Amino acid sequence: MLIYTEMEAAMRADDAERYAALLAEDFEYVRHKSQDTINREAMRDLLQKVWRPGNRIIEDMRCLYENDDILVVHMTLSFASGSREGAMVVHQKRDGRIVRIESGVSDLSGGASASTMPKLVQVPAASANGPIPDETST
Repeated sequence: MLIYTEMEAAMRADDAERYAALLAEDFEYVRHKSQDTINREAMRDLLQKVWRPGNRIIEDMRCLYENDDILVVHMTLSFASGSREGAMVVHQKRDGRIVRIESGVSDLSGGASASTMPKLVQVPAASANGPIPDETST
């Protein structure tokens, strides 16, 4: 069962109850920074706070892929605080309901200076017979 259209409508209407109706009873959201999880009720409560009228604007939202098992969404959001974020959200589905969400968010506010930008790290190319190097950061 495809659910993107209903999910998008709930988000654009700031309707946390409508959105929560798409979540399975055993739903969990994995926070991208801490890896903590929250359940369906905690997610609904969080959305009611974040989705209050005038707090955020969905600039761009699109479904990158959806089937019966997964929904992948990308969106750009602006907040009343002046911050702007790009988010990639992966929804695992079961029986037409969302059972798990994981997301990654990038700050698009434009306030990062050269000293706060991540440094690129040169990673040697894998040999024809060797393993591919792991991603590294400093």
